Amino acid sequence: MSTLFDLIVIGGGPAGASTAISAARLGFKTSLLEAGKLPRHKVCGEFVSAEALSLLNELLGCDQLLASATRISAARIFLDGRVLDLPVAPTAASVSRHVLDSALWQAAESAGVAVRERAKVSAVRMSNHIFDVRLQEEELKARVVVNATGRWSNLTSEEPLPHQRWIGLKGHYYEKNSPPSCDLYFFEGGYCGVQPLSGGVINAAAMVRADIASDLETVFSRNPELQERSRKWQSATEPVSTAPLIFRPARTQDRGMILVGDAAAFIDPFAGDGISMALHSGRLAAQALASYHTNHCSLQSAMGEYELAHQQLIQPALRNAAKLRRLVHLPKPLRLTALSLLRFPPFARRAVQETRVRRAV
Repeated sequence: MSTLFDLIVIGGGPAGASTAISAARLGFKTSLLEAGKLPRHKVCGEFVSAEALSLLNELLGCDQLLASATRISAARIFLDGRVLDLPVAPTAASVSRHVLDSALWQAAESAGVAVRERAKVSAVRMSNHIFDVRLQEEELKARVVVNATGRWSNLTSEEPLPHQRWIGLKGHYYEKNSPPSCDLYFFEGGYCGVQPLSGGVINAAAMVRADIASDLETVFSRNPELQERSRKWQSATEPVSTAPLIFRPARTQDRGMILVGDAAAFIDPFAGDGISMALHSGRLAAQALASYHTNHCSLQSAMGEYELAHQQLIQPALRNAAKLRRLVHLPKPLRLTALSLLRFPPFARRAVQETRVRRAV
């Protein structure tokens, strides 16, 4: 007979790890399944906003990782030959996903989660209120399943729309004397974010239309300031890519599974709150399931509680980030007028605040 877990989380990234750690600490018998091998490099801006720092420290059980992380105190937008400076206060942190995912995975194991790598799930089905989670050579059973597999996987029920041809690209490079800022270089058909990590390494992560570029060198050439800056870089890692990048309405459940992180909603990457959204959505899902775990409510009721929390605390940031993305793609005269408002500190602070996950009261 298969072991019956209270909760199986599929996907070992920040959203999945946050869900699993939070659930285990609430008393759930939890399993965390990762299809690949950790740690690994993932396409990500590697920006951890201030709204996520306390939660991340709590999940890790210490502040050692963030104590040594590079701090980001400003954002700079390079667009139409102009530079717009925005303060980042409180400061954010810059943490490689290679390091972050490994630390969260270890924290999950320390919390008592049954962690498994190279455990690709081929199907999830419900029978008599119990989920059957099918792996290559076995089946696991659980009362609840959380899908944390990201924007797109074999467990996703929706097909990507044909016109959605955005791809993500990322590479680490060596650069001397990097400024402590997150620099966003925009161009027709995409943008590239650059920020320092540690040890003289910077992260360059781009979101671009597939017809504009398919490699980072081409991306760098699309913005004059970025092209000039990148000439001095030396590669520190092999570049990685991901596709498709899918923007669709947020949803918190699919075929009985709870969705967290990018599986629930994909925030515009330039907003810089993707990791925070992943961590917070995982925590919210685990908290909402606590009453079901103790038999004080139905699974549907718990899922409704999670959906409400997601709507109130996470989805406003998604909508506001989408508005800012549309602003960047306005005709140039209108774009310059709108962006000029961000030169005033109150407007700049408001733009940053409105694209952040809200804290539960």
